[in-house]
Amino acid sequence: MEPTSSTTPAETTVVRTRAETVGALAMVAGALFALGALVSSAVDWAWFAILIGFGLLVYVIPQLHRVQAPADGWAGRAGSVLVAAGAGLVVALGVVFLVLEAVGDPGEPAWAEVLWMIGFLAFLVGIVLFAVGSAIGKRFPPGAPLLMLFGLVAAVAIDMATGAFFEDDSSTTEWGFFIGVPLFGLGLAWMGYALRSASPRPQVSN
Repeated sequence: MEPTSSTTPAETTVVRTRAETVGALAMVAGALFALGALVSSAVDWAWFAILIGFGLLVYVIPQLHRVQAPADGWAGRAGSVLVAAGAGLVVALGVVFLVLEAVGDPGEPAWAEVLWMIGFLAFLVGIVLFAVGSAIGKRFPPGAPLLMLFGLVAAVAIDMATGAFFEDDSSTTEWGFFIGVPLFGLGLAWMGYALRSASPRPQVSN
């Protein structure tokens, strides 16, 4: 929502506050993805950071679409829905896995793996569409969504090429994950920073 000539100072303040909140959450989510990926091989809590990042995307991506609609077109609209749905499913399954681990059940239900692949695929396709729509919409610096797109695609492509994407025991170094996910997080944080920086300021009359 952009302020118009008829927008009151109070309404402008609401718009600015919302933009700053969404921008801050996007920056936090981006930092969690980047930090979680970089230290995931050293500390266990890194996966919690990434899971929280996914949770934030359920809210953040639709809001980022909202501030640039309709300029981002059908790609931005469809992408935001897919990202929110996919990220939400990943978070839900992450909670299930944490509960199973907490109760000492090492087994992983077959349906959980299928749902995880569905959720991740929806998330991946959604990011592609959202990034393309955001670049077309030009509400944000085009480099930000394109960096998100490049990082995520690179993460998947590199790890598929090395075989790490298909392994459960992580015997092959996940170079794509270590390189691509931080780039994805950086692009997301960049979008958040751009939104906060461009948030409208209320006009103060003398």
